Amino acid sequence: MNETAKQEDILESTTDAAEWSLEVERVLPQLKVTIRTDNKDWRIHVDQMHQHKSGIESALKETKGFLDKLHNEITRTLEKIGSREKYINNQLENLVQEYRAAQAQLSEAKERYQQGNGGVTERTRLLSEVMEELELGKTRNGRKGQQHD
Repeated sequence: MNETAKQEDILESTTDAAEWSLEVERVLPQLKVTIRTDNKDWRIHVDQMHQHKSGIESALKETKGFLDKLHNEITRTLEKIGSREKYINNQLENLVQEYRAAQAQLSEAKERYQQGNGGVTERTRLLSEVMEELELGKTRNGRKGQQHD
């Protein structure tokens, strides 16, 4: 066969369409080309970084709203607490002054008690010594009286 006849045979198909589609289905899994992703490929990491960045930004918007609301509530609560504290301090100022005066009086009374108690202790010690001397004197006099009899 010459070259021209070969080309004409190639152009004219002698295969049945049903057979052809069965053959394609049979060999199709072998024809698929899969490109494995290389973890070292920087493009993958850049895409991941962009995805993470957008995720963080969207989460930040939502979280920022909650945090701002929480901050405002805390600020209002602290202001209320401060105003109540001032009110209570104003209401109790007289009682606090009375308490401080009573504490000062108590402190003075304790100090006077300690001073007085120290004097009593000293006098008790002296009394004890005098009583010992008196007893000693009585015993001496009693012995002398027995010896003269």
